[in-house]
Amino acid sequence: MRKSLKELRLGRRAWAGTLLSLTPMAAVSKPAKASDYPSSTITVTVPFAPAGATDLAGRLLAEKMGPALGPRARLVVENKPGAGSALGAEYVRRARPDGYTLLVGSASTLGVAPAAQPKIAPYDPAEDFTPVAVIGTSALGLVVPTASGINTVQELVARLRKGEGRDGYASSGVGGIGHLAASLFSKLADAPATHIPYRGGGSVPEALLKQEVLFTIDQIASVVGQIRDGALKLLAVTTTSRERSFPDVPTLQEAGVEGYELSTWTVMVGPKGMPEEIAQALNRAANLALADPVVNRRLTESGTDPRQDSTPESTREFLREEFARFRRVVETTGMRMD
Repeated sequence: MRKSLKELRLGRRAWAGTLLSLTPMAAVSKPAKASDYPSSTITVTVPFAPAGATDLAGRLLAEKMGPALGPRARLVVENKPGAGSALGAEYVRRARPDGYTLLVGSASTLGVAPAAQPKIAPYDPAEDFTPVAVIGTSALGLVVPTASGINTVQELVARLRKGEGRDGYASSGVGGIGHLAASLFSKLADAPATHIPYRGGGSVPEALLKQEVLFTIDQIASVVGQIRDGALKLLAVTTTSRERSFPDVPTLQEAGVEGYELSTWTVMVGPKGMPEEIAQALNRAANLALADPVVNRRLTESGTDPRQDSTPESTREFLREEFARFRRVVETTGMRMD
């Protein structure tokens, strides 16, 4: 039976609609223009559960960057934990490069994960994202429950050797900075310990307080509240110089762990291919936010040294250098897990 002209037209429209639904959105959408940006909400993806150091940095920037971007700008934080923080990074890497999906990632996300688990984190941090800004750098802290009665690094090492690996240490996930930092400590100090990963940085202090584990090496910002109220004890920091917020706490090298040096950082990036004008606008907004006295003070008090001078270009070079450094540390510890 021959179809009527009306039926043929309806059929063509339906077929055209099917083709449109099968076309990737990136192919049919117009590229973002700096003059139009931002015209809708910007999502800041944090690849960890709420309450950790990276989450704090992401929320502070999301609150303060909006006014610098314009009267229509609004930034919201979305937590996407999983796969040692690689899940959130992969989500942003595959997003449309229009400036509306950003990542605030740590050394775990953009250093350790791709170095130690390239199958789970199959990206190059410097080449597979659009760098925006370095938010800050910070020392890690070796922390124990105060109730453990351990007061020095030497006492912790003696306890671990006596336990012959039965005592555990907590991290915020397999293949993250805490995992690598504690693995390096265990190797250099000849102090065997069992890795017990938790989901997100906020779970680590709780595990310590319950004495489910004996120690952690984590961003000081993630445990600074419990350190200051006396529930947790900071035994040492991981950098070669003392942390200015805790000047009486020795470095691990000062405490007898020769050759130990490690630090962490927080960086903002977007998907690869973001327009240069938008990356520059985000960089200016991030640096202005980091210069805000409230943001600067809160980051400093949490153990992070804020940066206000990075550019997209210097951020890319920073990521290149840090990725190479973490590859070397991973090889030293033998922690590669693919």
